[in-house]
Amino acid sequence: MWVALALATVGGLAADRLHVPGGLILGSMVGAACVGLVRDITIEIPGPFTKAAQILIGAAIGVQLTRSGLTSLGKLIVPAAISGLLIIGAGVAVAYLLRVLHMAPDADLLATSPGALNVLSGVALEQGYNAVHVALFHLVRIVLVILSLPLLSHLLRENG
Repeated sequence: MWVALALATVGGLAADRLHVPGGLILGSMVGAACVGLVRDITIEIPGPFTKAAQILIGAAIGVQLTRSGLTSLGKLIVPAAISGLLIIGAGVAVAYLLRVLHMAPDADLLATSPGALNVLSGVALEQGYNAVHVALFHLVRIVLVILSLPLLSHLLRENG
């Protein structure tokens, strides 16, 4: 486990230094995966470590909110709810399609739901699903978003 954590640290910091989008989590996943890929074993990180990581991420997000920032959030509630409901509906539709095609991972709703890679992968881990499958779906989605943003932004500027 300690080797996996060391490689995760090196991978995360290297990807971050290279300015890879989402580099800390992506690089740490690649670094930690090296242990399992080389030795063909699964390493379990003890629950207290994964809980501490989730608490730290929650704290890092929570401390960004201020009283003045809270008032500006009010006007975003309705658009966020509309966006969330549409994306959840799309995720459910994709999960259903994957089930019909017999291609769905065991945690298909977590894999196709909107959300952050680390959060939904953590939820999958907590619930005993294959977190790697969930992480892969979100990683592919994030990379596709990052790669398509320049073109989509350009098209929206021209048509909007």
